[in-house]
Amino acid sequence: MLWGLHSGGWMSGLIGHAEDTYRAQIDLLAEFDLHVTGWSAKDLIAMEPGRREELAGWLKERDICINLGVNAAFLSSDADELKRTTDAAIKAVSTLAPLLRTRVCTTGIPRQYHHYSRDLPVEKQIDLMSSSMAPLAAACHKAGCPLGIHTVVHFGSDMAALCSRVPHLGLVFDTANPLLIGEPPLTAAEACAPYTIATHFKDHYVTPSFKPLGIVARGAVPGQGDCHLREIYALLMNKAPNPKGLVMELEIDPVRDENDVPRDQREVLTEAVAFIRSL
Repeated sequence: MLWGLHSGGWMSGLIGHAEDTYRAQIDLLAEFDLHVTGWSAKDLIAMEPGRREELAGWLKERDICINLGVNAAFLSSDADELKRTTDAAIKAVSTLAPLLRTRVCTTGIPRQYHHYSRDLPVEKQIDLMSSSMAPLAAACHKAGCPLGIHTVVHFGSDMAALCSRVPHLGLVFDTANPLLIGEPPLTAAEACAPYTIATHFKDHYVTPSFKPLGIVARGAVPGQGDCHLREIYALLMNKAPNPKGLVMELEIDPVRDENDVPRDQREVLTEAVAFIRSL
């Protein structure tokens, strides 16, 4: 199992003022004995080859692996666009994965499409993606870095249904995102665990809301919120297809104290790492 830190979001503030943010991120991971993060394949392909080689050297020196973020037009009605973007993603994986010691490639569904979509109902989304994602999933599997789709605004059962229809497709299970559509994280985890190859290990506090109706979720130190991370971890250890090979990225949304004052990011990260070491 590899533990790491998600490269975006609130924690990026720890390196935002660095002259070289890639190097700063590598150094931050090494400081906390974390060994994986995610970078955009599109950004990496745009670099000069010498710059990519430089990054690869730093990663090898610190024993850090990169999850490659790749995308294609999975829900496009334009077959040429789908082929062009899929071919580009496959080429990026073949170029970058060996260099950056990639364990997992990650992708996603455009967020305008969700469980409750009316213009493109979820059943139709799954039908389309069950064929459109297959070539990229097969290529990533062949390259030794399986494709995982990030869970955001679909039910766990939706994502499991998709994976059951696409050979070699797995999930990057985000432990807090189920709250975005009103699904308890443990319920989502039960459905997703058999297909989970990686996680965004994230926690939120939850408060009911009446204006507007729903819930309000806010960032929590992993292990201190309402997402039942210890129980989800145990579930993944029992039901994930390869528990020892899981790629677990901490992700931390902004955390505020009891007086609604933003907490120190480094202090929060220290507490989060202490929690995962206790699992």
